Amino acid sequence: MILIRSLTRFLLLPLICAVAVSTAVPALRAEIPPDQIKAAGAIPLTTELLDKMDKVVKALTTDAAAKAELNAMPNDPNQTAEGWGAAISSKCPKATEHFKSAGITPEEFMKAITAMMAVGMAEVMGGDLAKSTDKTVAANAAFAAANKNRVDAVIGGFMTLGEPAPSSSPASTP
Repeated sequence: MILIRSLTRFLLLPLICAVAVSTAVPALRAEIPPDQIKAAGAIPLTTELLDKMDKVVKALTTDAAAKAELNAMPNDPNQTAEGWGAAISSKCPKATEHFKSAGITPEEFMKAITAMMAVGMAEVMGGDLAKSTDKTVAANAAFAAANKNRVDAVIGGFMTLGEPAPSSSPASTP
């Protein structure tokens, strides 16, 4: 949960602020910050990568122990994708096994999640990263637009990893 909370603070909070600003004052569209553009191009997004990410999210969702490892990670909203990947690899052996099984490293996963979120934030801010001079950023923006439902599902699944499991109520007997 702490990992998810950190990413939420790092990426989702600025996204919410951007939505609020763009809704309240449409004429004041902000320029996309350089660190967000860098995050958007951190790793080339592909269907194969998205498949691997989806597999990891589904596996982590059903493995309470692996999910608990991730949620016990220290809260550091300034951590980079590389830093998160290294921390997961060293401190979350059960979760790391799911990454290995899916054929993706925690670092690749975190780079891809931040890239997808950065592309989404830029879109909300009114930026068009598909026109970026950085070829990876432009390709990632086009990929995210073409695969919006799958990208949203992977991000949503990742974000819900920080939520507690639904409690099952005991069956009632008459």
